[in-house]
Amino acid sequence: MRTPWGIADSVELLGKHGIKRIDTPSHGGYWVPAKARELMPKEALKTFAGLGWYEEDGDWALVALSFPDLFRPEAVADARITIAKWHSPAVCAAFEITPDPNSFYRERKEV
Repeated sequence: MRTPWGIADSVELLGKHGIKRIDTPSHGGYWVPAKARELMPKEALKTFAGLGWYEEDGDWALVALSFPDLFRPEAVADARITIAKWHSPAVCAAFEITPDPNSFYRERKEV
């Protein structure tokens, strides 16, 4: 399977929505198909790797909070922290999370 991070080493199907956990030699993340994305807040659709792709460093948390039944409770708690630290105030609001006052999020400037 081709991914934004190269050819997948492994692909694991998670649950009934067709969401896949992807690993490559260099990186990984999740693929969320269109039907499953319809169940996510619109604020969770814009990602670093492109529509449907959720990389493992920060965007994974959007998948975990949208589909918490696919993740361990500890991972869901970590996802809330990740959202608060790395994502926009709009994304935080969509998941009812207070942004971390020391957030690493910076508004992206259009070039």
